[in-house]
Amino acid sequence: MDFSHELIVPEEGFPFKIFLFEGGGGNYHREKHWHRSVEIFAVHSGELEFYIDDRAWHLASGDFMIVNSNEVHAIDSPLMNETVVLQIPLRLFENYFTADQFIWFTHEPGRRDEHFMELVSELYRVYSWKGCGYDMKSISIFYQIMYLLVKDYRLTDVDGAFMRKNKNLTRLSAITSYMKDNYTGEMSLETVARIFDYSPNYLSRMFRRYAGITYKDYLQNIRLRYAVKDLESGRYNVTETALRNGFSGSKAFARAFRKKYGLLPSEYQGKADQTLKG
Repeated sequence: MDFSHELIVPEEGFPFKIFLFEGGGGNYHREKHWHRSVEIFAVHSGELEFYIDDRAWHLASGDFMIVNSNEVHAIDSPLMNETVVLQIPLRLFENYFTADQFIWFTHEPGRRDEHFMELVSELYRVYSWKGCGYDMKSISIFYQIMYLLVKDYRLTDVDGAFMRKNKNLTRLSAITSYMKDNYTGEMSLETVARIFDYSPNYLSRMFRRYAGITYKDYLQNIRLRYAVKDLESGRYNVTETALRNGFSGSKAFARAFRKKYGLLPSEYQGKADQTLKG
């Protein structure tokens, strides 16, 4: 399993980020990941398959999903759809935290869903319009959505296990962000554990339990994702790509690449070159 931490940055000048889901064209899969922000998926046409922890949800037109902070989720989009995604930084809910940096929203559909969907649709329409006063109108609609979230969807009686998992994923988010910023350098388990004042064994257990992957595999997957971009750019050969992205050499890079993608880096680069020429 490859659970990744996603860093979400709001739109400039706004307290949120809103956009059309990148899987709208169909034939799309987003692997398991988590982030600190609260995320809303509002399906306006088509359908999505949503996975949160071990539970599957089918979203059809008119349905929406609230993804909580630090909640591991994945998405399948086999068919075309139009889905609006609204991302809200966790800090905006600080006056309503149930515990330290903790707030939880229900996924269950209810009588308020139609009005909630209308507000998300209107926010996307007004924000995309960019007409006179759109910024003030957008923020006005956004805070209506925030009001409904804390009034109608917030859970105040939450099991302690949720809080503990949330706290540990918050810690893990800081670690994975550091790894993404420094993946090209020395990133042994012992080095990173020392930086964050953990024992190597404890940090290793954190990754296995809360990210569902070993530390080594997580780091390798970060390096591979950036290496793929280098191969696709055509600016670097395989050896240069390996060394630029923290691998000890081309052989180690080739082994890791083939294990994850099913072909050698040189084969992948050849296909990328053909696509560009085409």
